[in-house]
Amino acid sequence: MTLPLAQASVDDLRHAHREFLRVVDSLADADWERYVPYGEWTVKDLIAHVIGDMSPSGPGLILAGILTPEFIADTSRTFDIRSRNAGMVAERRSLSREDLRQMLFECHDAKIAAALKLSETHLPVLGYAVPMGPGYDLRVEDWLWSGYHERQHGDDIRRALAIDYAPEELAFLPEIEERMRALVRSQDGLLRAAYSVADEAWSEQSEAAPGWTYHDLLAHVCSNEARLQIRLRSAMGEATTEELAAINDIDGWNARSVAGRREWTASRLVGEFLAGRHETLRVLTRFQPQHLSGHVVLGGERGSVPVLEFIDRISNHTSTHAGQLVPASRARRSAR
Repeated sequence: MTLPLAQASVDDLRHAHREFLRVVDSLADADWERYVPYGEWTVKDLIAHVIGDMSPSGPGLILAGILTPEFIADTSRTFDIRSRNAGMVAERRSLSREDLRQMLFECHDAKIAAALKLSETHLPVLGYAVPMGPGYDLRVEDWLWSGYHERQHGDDIRRALAIDYAPEELAFLPEIEERMRALVRSQDGLLRAAYSVADEAWSEQSEAAPGWTYHDLLAHVCSNEARLQIRLRSAMGEATTEELAAINDIDGWNARSVAGRREWTASRLVGEFLAGRHETLRVLTRFQPQHLSGHVVLGGERGSVPVLEFIDRISNHTSTHAGQLVPASRARRSAR
C-alpha cells in the first residue's frame, strides 16, 4: 500500500510539472535562446536541467537500500552540484527543442513509480536527517517533495522573458572562490525552502522568529543583500559614514524592509534576492589581494570582522533563514 506522504508528494510534483509544461509550451522559438537571470544558461539550458537524469532519484536510492546516514553525510560534505548540473546541461546542448520537450514530458516517470512503491518499512529511512547547512536540516521525507524545483524554474523562465539579461564572467580571488560552494549552496537552499512553502502558510506566524510571518522572513532575507554590499564595500574603504549609519540601525532597517514588502508576492521577493545576490557577487569580484587584510565594519559594539569570515556569515545567515521556512513547507504540513 502506498504511503500517504509519498502519494501526497507525487500529487504535488505532478501538479507542479503540469504548470511547468504550460510555461514551456507558451514559449516562442526565440524565447528558448533568452538568457536566464543571473547566470550563464539560456531558457533551453534551464529546461535541459529541469529534466534531470530521469532516474528514480531519491526514492530509488531508498528502495535499493543505499540511502544510509553515512551516505547522506558523505554526500552532503563532498558533493558539488554545480559541476554535475553544468555537465548534464552541456551534454544536451545539441538536442532539439522537440527532443527536450519529449524528455521533459516523461522525466519524472521513474521517480514517481519508485515513490509509489515506498511502504511502512521505509519509514525509518524517511526520518533520517539531511543537513542542508547551518541552522537548516531536512529529513529524507522532505526530499520526496521535489515539486519545488519545477515551481522555482518556472519562475526563472518568467524572469527570463521579462528581463533582458546577458551573462557576465565573474572572477574571484582564490581565497574568495573557496567560499563560493558554501555561498551557492546557501542560495540554492533558500530557493528550495521558499518554493516548498505551502501557499496558505505565508501569512502564518513563524515560531522561529516571533512577530514575523513566514512571508516576513523571506522579505527580510531577500531585502538584505543591499546591506551586505555596503558591509563588503566598507572593507575596501568605499562605504560612506551615512551608508553605515543607516544599516547599523538594524531593528529599524529590518522593520522598514519587511513592512515595505508585505504586499509583494513570494516570486517578486525571490526576484529581488536573485538580483541582489548577483550584485553582491559583483562586489566580491572587485576585491584585490590587499583588501583581504581589511575588515568588514559591523557597527556599534559589534566592531568588525575579517573579510573571509564575513563571507562565511553571509552563507550562514541565508542558510539559517532558509531553515526557518521549513515548518511552513508542503511536506511538513502534509505530515500533520
